[in-house]
Amino acid sequence: MNKIETIIKNAKVNLADIERNLKLLLREEHFQPRADLKLLKEISKGYFTNWRHPRMLGLSGLRGTGKTTLLWQTAKYIYESKLNREIYFFNVEDLVDSEISISDLSRTMYKLPEFEEQTVLLFDEVHEDPRWSKRLKILYDSISAFIICTGSSALLLQTTADLATRMHILHTYPLQFTEYVTIAKNKKLADEQEIKDKLKSALFFSKDIKDFRNRITKIIPEITKFYNSIEKPDELIMKYITIHNITRFTTIDSQKIVLLETEKLFRRVITEDIPKITRKNYTYKNSEKLLLRLAGSDEINLQSLSQVLGISIAEINENLDILEQAELLNILLPFGGYDTKINKNKKAFFMSPSVRLALHSKMFEENKQLYSKLYEDIVVMYLRRFYNNAMLSFSSQKKGKNPDFVIETLPDPILIEVGTNKKSVKQITESNIKYRYGIIINAEASDIRYEKNIAIIPLKWFLLL
Repeated sequence: MNKIETIIKNAKVNLADIERNLKLLLREEHFQPRADLKLLKEISKGYFTNWRHPRMLGLSGLRGTGKTTLLWQTAKYIYESKLNREIYFFNVEDLVDSEISISDLSRTMYKLPEFEEQTVLLFDEVHEDPRWSKRLKILYDSISAFIICTGSSALLLQTTADLATRMHILHTYPLQFTEYVTIAKNKKLADEQEIKDKLKSALFFSKDIKDFRNRITKIIPEITKFYNSIEKPDELIMKYITIHNITRFTTIDSQKIVLLETEKLFRRVITEDIPKITRKNYTYKNSEKLLLRLAGSDEINLQSLSQVLGISIAEINENLDILEQAELLNILLPFGGYDTKINKNKKAFFMSPSVRLALHSKMFEENKQLYSKLYEDIVVMYLRRFYNNAMLSFSSQKKGKNPDFVIETLPDPILIEVGTNKKSVKQITESNIKYRYGIIINAEASDIRYEKNIAIIPLKWFLLL
């Protein structure tokens, strides 16, 4: 038996191996499965029972968001459901250290009799193989296997057209608040998915403010009951937004330590991950300087940034695009037509508010304005789960007031304003945008109130989406 055959043989896992890896990752006995696991289970079951595609899944997202945990949880479901028990796990970084590529595995597996039938192949940190995209395509075409792989957003940056037709990419976002509550307090929202769906329908799909009011009134008792069951919910929300939205850091209570670890995390993304997958002369120091500037302000004025940073507008745009694809940033375009979107300034929000806080703490003291930015970051992260740049934008009208966000649903858009203790509705009522109704998300509110065709809701309600 040669070296590669030995590695493949040792890579086979059973239920005990899967549970041992999950215990190392989770530590907490009451850690509830993330919402993403439900979809992974559906896809796995659909493939093995009905032979429906896709049979290759990519889990993409910011470092520390729990992709490896989801990979092992999916493996456990496949094993325990008896969908397949021929499961092999490979840490691609270990393979690269052993000078073995995914192609080497593919060629050897093709010759082994155990791979003539359906198997499950798990690849963690797949982008560590410098030619992973092409090699996964060859593996997919050579071996009859259900493949799941994780990558630190590399799956977006380097996926080839050929691989894109074979791989279904799932974004792993930072934690939702309800997921964090299960970790921190072992509490779960009753009828969680039903409440989330009803809340989403009320916020984004109501016909008018009257319909909005009717819909949300029906779920207020369940929302109230949930928060009444939690000790000091406001403190928990603040801890979630500042330091506990990234799965990896939820067991660390020290803000100083979490911010130091968060800084290491984003630095690894820009110094290790991105250079490996862009395959060009990428200058990470420019991205770091750009992120430091954006930590203090979300407005992207290309001219002034170019002058301050000493780099070209084209390079700033290139860095912004890479940082968004690497899921460090969420970039929003201004509301309006095509010309408006390509010619006007953009706004940048951090995928995790903890990254903004870590960067900001290097230069400034914490202040009320910073927390307003953290609230905006978390709201955009939530909205990104539902809407892309075609539907989610910010207002930059020259006349009138400008609300923070515009959701372009029919027949007229919804306007959203976010703040620490927003009470004035002028940002919405004095906007020149014809809107269906407005929503003000108030971080300090404890109950809902209405003014004209605007609902002022607590941030803690929005976080149950």
